[in-house]
Amino acid sequence: MLVTVGDLVEDVVVWMHGAIRAGTDTAATIQHRRGGSAANVAAFAAAIGTRSRFVGRVGDDAAGLVLAEQLAADGVEVRVQRAGRTGTIVVVVDEAGERSFLSDRGAAVDLADVADEWLDGVRWLHVPAYAVQAGTLGDTVCDLAAEAHGRGATVSVDASSVAVLEARGLDAAQRWLAAMAPHVLLANAEEAASLQLHDPTMRPHRAWTVVKRGAGSVLLYAPDSRDPVEVPVPVVRNVRDATGAGDAFAAGFIAARLAGGEPLDAASDGIALAQRVLGQAGATLVDPQ
Repeated sequence: MLVTVGDLVEDVVVWMHGAIRAGTDTAATIQHRRGGSAANVAAFAAAIGTRSRFVGRVGDDAAGLVLAEQLAADGVEVRVQRAGRTGTIVVVVDEAGERSFLSDRGAAVDLADVADEWLDGVRWLHVPAYAVQAGTLGDTVCDLAAEAHGRGATVSVDASSVAVLEARGLDAAQRWLAAMAPHVLLANAEEAASLQLHDPTMRPHRAWTVVKRGAGSVLLYAPDSRDPVEVPVPVVRNVRDATGAGDAFAAGFIAARLAGGEPLDAASDGIALAQRVLGQAGATLVDPQ
């Protein structure tokens, strides 16, 4: 059982048809999607046959109810607290597929006092670093990680966002990572640079560290290793929206490891699943008609 902890929010995906014109209209295609990094990982894992559960908090509102129902319909076991208001992320995607985020995570950051049974059956706990942004969520996931370690589960962390890491501060982010004690740390190239992960003394000492570099090869550092193994990334044409690609990579990697795959093969599986989302609007494998 994969358990993910974090945000379940509404994504408003804006595909720009050109540069924004200040003070007047700019043409765009706008779509609404279920989003949130932790929810995405659970949904992608479920889509490829891995039993998964999402743990989080949504608002006590219609949006929270609908999002939880959508996630359950995607095959995920949903365990949510309901209070406050549900968050929304506006994802602005330019014509090259690059994304910018306007983030309001709402009730997601206030997760606290999680019932012990919500971790029943856990073999792998996955937490995006968005958890450290505000509220009680950061402390809550540290408690859940300690419980997961005690149950013999694997713990993974996704570095998630340069802005979140910078707002937290490098020292504080490193202390949070040390408290989480992950077996796997996932980061893109910018996040890896922010956390100085190419310095072996800055990486969690017992973790496999995975650095994703977009169209470049994935770097895979074994625990306490100075030099990485490079995992090639096939060329993808017609990339339209990278939203959710990192979450899909995490899901593919975790699913492969839970099935007994070696880290190198798991990275390849993660790459393959990530590439399936690049032509869709938002974090989905199939664009609904």
